[in-house]
Amino acid sequence: MTIFRALSTTSLLVLSLAHGARAFAPQTIPLNWTTLAACAVDNPARILAGDITTQVANNTAAQCVASCATQGFGYAGVEFGNECHCGTGLVAPLEDAPATDCNTPCAGNSRFACGGVWRIQVYSFPALSPNSWVYQGCIADAASAPAFDPAGVTTHTFATNLDLVNQCLQACARDGAAFAGVENANVCQCSASAPAAAAAQPVSEAECNSLCPLPGAAGFEFCGGVERLGVYKFMG
Repeated sequence: MTIFRALSTTSLLVLSLAHGARAFAPQTIPLNWTTLAACAVDNPARILAGDITTQVANNTAAQCVASCATQGFGYAGVEFGNECHCGTGLVAPLEDAPATDCNTPCAGNSRFACGGVWRIQVYSFPALSPNSWVYQGCIADAASAPAFDPAGVTTHTFATNLDLVNQCLQACARDGAAFAGVENANVCQCSASAPAAAAAQPVSEAECNSLCPLPGAAGFEFCGGVERLGVYKFMG
């Protein structure tokens, strides 16, 4: 009897491991969005800034991305099978988890994985995709001579400057702005019109030297400088 129990326990363990290692089909992510994390650690405070969580009966990564994009969000994540998370950015650098931790089938299609228990698959709008935003250069910006007309500018700050350019371009796209600018690694400006010709002075790119961190191990990006605005134009 003891031997039988031992064998049964071993068999159950093998079956459990086989189930945990289940192979899921790859998902096609729509709208030219990119995968930031195949599987990342989430927590009760949430890793997506401005997280809006919805439980969706037909949840898949593709469905969640499309839903978040329609609502004007630039980040999406799927978790625990039926959860769709929409956000405006990342609260902190993503902590990667083993891909096998994202082992919960999607509520909308069990062929696909949709995260796991406090495990999330994260996707993002590619800010500089073709025919969207194009970098215009480094422009002087001072209180006495602002680059953009102050009457038409909306200024945004975010909980973190992680992936600041992407966060800024998404905010400006939601505002319907034609121009965006990042300054000193912590400020985002959105403007309906181009930098004012009389005030805007192009300067050396070396003066736009403030650094912002990118997600994961991607490194850093330049985010304007002190009284220097890295300017982007929306191309449609």
